[in-house]
Amino acid sequence: MTLETRLRVTVNGLFIDSDEVLLIHQMTLPEIDCWDLPGGGLEPQEPVLDGLRREIQEETGITSFEIIQLLTVTDSFFPDPLMEGRILHNVNIIYLCSVDRQSCVLSSSDPEIGAKGIQWIPINRITADICSVRCWQSLKVSANLDSQ
Repeated sequence: MTLETRLRVTVNGLFIDSDEVLLIHQMTLPEIDCWDLPGGGLEPQEPVLDGLRREIQEETGITSFEIIQLLTVTDSFFPDPLMEGRILHNVNIIYLCSVDRQSCVLSSSDPEIGAKGIQWIPINRITADICSVRCWQSLKVSANLDSQ
């Protein structure tokens, strides 16, 4: 028996500066209480880069940043938090981004952000058990780019 699947497309930004990565404390399903990349779901008919800029601003308060390049596309499967017995297929389009840390003020009133807020965290402190699947996958891709 094949379970019904809901497709969700997200756009996320990986910001790395001085061996630190900008992460949000994620408090929503399907991965609760973990560090995640800023970003979120695309709206219907919303262009990908417009959605990325909107989501980054909503979750971090950052309004001015550079989109350097498409980093990776990942996907994952979870029980759908909106309907029991259905699978959520998350497709994540992840961009490598850059921001001037000195000029940005991090803030959010987004209810998805947990008590730990938005932080620059040393990359060497991030492990698979404290971050989202897409965050971990993005960091591995980024590390491979750095070693080339």
